[in-house]
Amino acid sequence: MTKIHVTTTVNGDPAEFLADPRETLLDALRDQLGLTGTKEGCGTGDCGACSVVVDGMLVCSCLMLAAEAEGKKVETIEGMAGEELHPLQRQFI
Repeated sequence: MTKIHVTTTVNGDPAEFLADPRETLLDALRDQLGLTGTKEGCGTGDCGACSVVVDGMLVCSCLMLAAEAEGKKVETIEGMAGEELHPLQRQFI
């Protein structure tokens, strides 16, 4: 099966990967980019464990195809890291 070349920005850094046409953004983030903070919970978009921000909109990465991230800005929980915890990170603790 032919893979799709995806160029995107993840947490402010340029990222490129080859995605299977049926691969979810969740799987690409975890398996190809090593960003394991985004979790799979239900796999149906109901629980929110896989939530990421894509071009300013909250999306369930388990429902979005990795190829759809082409040219988009993706922010994960890892991108919220800084000197102090982000309010969302504090809520998870």
